[in-house]
Amino acid sequence: MDNNLGPQDELVSSPIPEHSAPPPKKGPKFFSCFLISAIILSILGLFMIIIIGLVALAIVDFDDDTAEQQLTIDGQRFEQVRISGDSSDNKILLIPCNGIIVGRAPDSFGASSYLSADYICSLLEQAAKDDNVKAVILRIDSPGGEVVAADRIYRAVLAVRKAGVPVVAQMESLAASGGYYVAVGCDYIIAHPMTTTGSIGVIMSTFKYYDLMQKIGVRAENYTSGNMKDMLSGTRPTSPEEKQLVQQHIDRVYDQFVQIVADGRKKQGLTVEKIKNSIIGDGRVFLGSQALELKLVDALGYNIDAEKKAAELAGIEDYQVVSLRRGFSLRNFLFEAFGSSRQVDVRLPGGNSLSLEAGKLYFLPAFNQ
Repeated sequence: MDNNLGPQDELVSSPIPEHSAPPPKKGPKFFSCFLISAIILSILGLFMIIIIGLVALAIVDFDDDTAEQQLTIDGQRFEQVRISGDSSDNKILLIPCNGIIVGRAPDSFGASSYLSADYICSLLEQAAKDDNVKAVILRIDSPGGEVVAADRIYRAVLAVRKAGVPVVAQMESLAASGGYYVAVGCDYIIAHPMTTTGSIGVIMSTFKYYDLMQKIGVRAENYTSGNMKDMLSGTRPTSPEEKQLVQQHIDRVYDQFVQIVADGRKKQGLTVEKIKNSIIGDGRVFLGSQALELKLVDALGYNIDAEKKAAELAGIEDYQVVSLRRGFSLRNFLFEAFGSSRQVDVRLPGGNSLSLEAGKLYFLPAFNQ
């Protein structure tokens, strides 16, 4: 057997790497990166389209035919909306006063639960400046709220009246305590027969939880500059001196409330003594029909009655009733979309009520505790 190979039998071989790997498959990875990039670019493009659209709408909104019916209050744009009447230049401004009265409402969609003194005072100030506004209607649906905020609105109403613009209060379902405090500053008060009103009084609330702390073995230590500094603390019993001091505080604010009512209802014969020495001043609520008998309101009526009375007081026959609504602007949009919110516990009457902050004075009926 011949083991020698001839030329034609020679084998040609090439070296093979010992640890060679197959070439990477670039197709799927490249496709994934492309897809992710396309999604990101699409999102950015959509965002840019939205921004450009909002800017364009804002520009158009500034240039439209209703621009002269728009105004800016506290940096936010509003537009006038006709509620009733003809196209007369004489206007009766309708201002809804709905919700719990606070100094400034939270900057969020939940703000509709509140009646912002900042906002209402700004509207009233605008009404006093506008020569076309001949009268104002405050349509009140409020259980009251913070003492200082209610007094601010009351003072703003007086300023409008001083400027020669009559103000009519129209009570809806609820115009109690601070809601009545605001109403009594108006020239004329109209209540629905079933309005809940009155509740002339002041309340301050705090919680005592020291018994619970003793049960679970928790004890508080307070270091104060004076023995009255922590008088509303819930970690210990309230001393007689503290109770007397708080009651004096309440009584002084109550005296101011009664004086405000007596000043506003002087023509109806209500005096400080008559209010304090009768059921009018003991904090209870009344129906609209009862309030009329007690001379807390001037008449019973509805929307049309308030409009007619406002026109009568203003001495006008042709008029339109207008209200303000927040107009479109980029700032308003961003304000609503990204405005900060504060967590405030608010519940409605009948098992749901406002959770009072310790140390604050409120004009509120008892069922809002």
